[in-house]
Formats: sequence, structure tokens, C-alpha cells
Amino acid sequence: MRWSISAVIIASLILVAVLLVSITLWTLSISSHESWEYSVLHTDLPEVSGLQSNGSSIYVTFETRNYDGKLVSIVDGERSTIVSGLQKPDGLTTSLGSLVYTQEFGESPVYEVINGVPRGLFITDGAEGIDSTLNGDLYVIEDRLGGRVLKYERSTGKISVLASELEAGEGICVMESGAVYFAERDKGIVYKIENGEISEYLTALSKPGFLLCDDESQSVWITEDRRNYGRLLHSSARHQIQVMATGLSSPQAVTINSEGRLLLAEQGRNRVIQFERRDGMAISSSAIATDAE
Repeated sequence: MRWSISAVIIASLILVAVLLVSITLWTLSISSHESWEYSVLHTDLPEVSGLQSNGSSIYVTFETRNYDGKLVSIVDGERSTIVSGLQKPDGLTTSLGSLVYTQEFGESPVYEVINGVPRGLFITDGAEGIDSTLNGDLYVIEDRLGGRVLKYERSTGKISVLASELEAGEGICVMESGAVYFAERDKGIVYKIENGEISEYLTALSKPGFLLCDDESQSVWITEDRRNYGRLLHSSARHQIQVMATGLSSPQAVTINSEGRLLLAEQGRNRVIQFERRDGMAISSSAIATDAE
């Protein structure tokens, strides 16, 4: 009788283990658009968040706490720390050829890196997403209760408040036309600012995080910052949404490199992955729109 009870217990434990493994494998599975395939580009990137690409080089931020965050370059697989001792470095962009980053904690400057030395440009409070226009103007969103969308004019140093009283601001991007898009994560809404007017651009999303504007097609890339069920979305100028990838773990920034491949910082798995088209063509919004038709 003891043996039978033990056997039942062992069988139950095995069944539970099998179920846990199955669930784990399922949650780790990424599914991409049918015309895409993905591969892992870089691993062992703790709390990777910001992401920029320049030729064969990429730049990432490690959004760790306790003042051990970093801004790191990866060139041909070789890693170099550009700036260390950061507290939750999050947003990353390039402005007039220089890297610019934010730190998502309290009052902190937005820093521009010149010859490896960070220089404070202006003060923000809980800044997260950041983007730049060709003339060097910077747009920042603050992730805090009462957060703001800010514009920093490079030529004058003037700071303008474009939106305020946000609850959980995350991503932001700007078109060269002047249209600004920003996301409130907990509300599941992406807004558009145009000619000083704020309107809802997309609604009913699940924790929208990073945004990337595509000037050529006037479309927007969006990541949903969910731990195991994150998605990469593409919204056309006609507000049509395509799901480009699912099963992502806390996806953060995306960028399209010079080879036409889309790179994504997957924070939940501490890595950068890349998506490319199966037909070898460069990833572009125009090509995606054609696939959808």
C-alpha cells in the first residue's frame, strides 16, 4: 500500500513537471510574421532596453539599478562600455551624430555623449522614451504620475511641454513632419500630437511601450511590454495594425539597421534578436503594406 501511494505521488510529480516544462517552452516560443524569420544576435545583455544601430555597430543600454547601468557598444561582436555607473538608463537615440540617453529615476539630466564624455542637456523627471529629429531637436516622455511630453529645441535650448498629467508614459517617436506619437502603457493608448492637438491614434493595446516612427510611409512600430506575451506591431498610415511577432518577453526598443533588418531589444531574455524577410528583401513599411494587401 505504501508503494502504491508513493507511485501515485511520483506519477503526479512527473505530470506536474511535464506540464511546467510544456508551459515554459510555450511561453519561450516566438512566432513571427509569415514572411519573416528571426535569429538571436547578441545574448547576456542584462536588462537591455535602449537600442540604436550604425552600420556594423549597435548601441544598447542596460537598464539596471543600484547605479550599475551602462551604455555599451557592440562592434563585430566586441563589447565596450561607453558610460557606466548609470541608474536605470532607458531611452537611447542619436542626435546630430551623437548618442543621447535618459535615466528613468527622479530628476536627472538627459545626457549627450561627446567623445565618450556625457554632457547634461536638460533636466527631466523619470524620463523614459526619447527621439530626435534631423535638426537635433529632442522629444522625451516621462514615466511617472503627472508625467510630461517635452520638446528640447537644439538651436535655442528652449523646452516646451507638449502634453502633461500622464500616468505611465513609455514610448515616443516623432516624424520629420512634426507629428509626435507617444504611449501611455497602463491605458493601452498611443496618442498623436499634430498642430498642437492631441488625439488618440490607437487604443485597446496591451502595455504599449517603445515606438519607432517610419517617415517614408508615415507608419509606426510598437512593442507591447509584456513579460511572456509581448508583441511587435506595425501600424500603417491608415491605422491598420499588423502583428509582426508574438511570444516576446518584455520587448523594448526596435531599430532597422543599414541592411534592412529589424533589431529588437528583448529585455525579458537579456538579448537582442533580429528579424529579416525570408525573400532576402530589406524590411520596410512599404513591403509590409504590400504583404497585407
